Amino acid sequence: MLLKALKVTALVALDVLFEDTENKKTEQDKFIDEHNDGTGNVNLFGDDYTEQEAREAHDRGEFYY
Repeated sequence: MLLKALKVTALVALDVLFEDTENKKTEQDKFIDEHNDGTGNVNLFGDDYTEQEAREAHDRGEFYY
């Protein structure tokens, strides 16, 4: 029984270590994608930002609903 528990624990640990993080989008990426106009600009509440400006403003907490 102990051997099975160790085996399951090891498998879970390996799964966490080798988890595919490339396909996961962060909250910021989802926000940028949602408000992106398709030309590299972000439109939010009538204001236009470049993607870099929008990321920096999001980091500072300026964008909220």
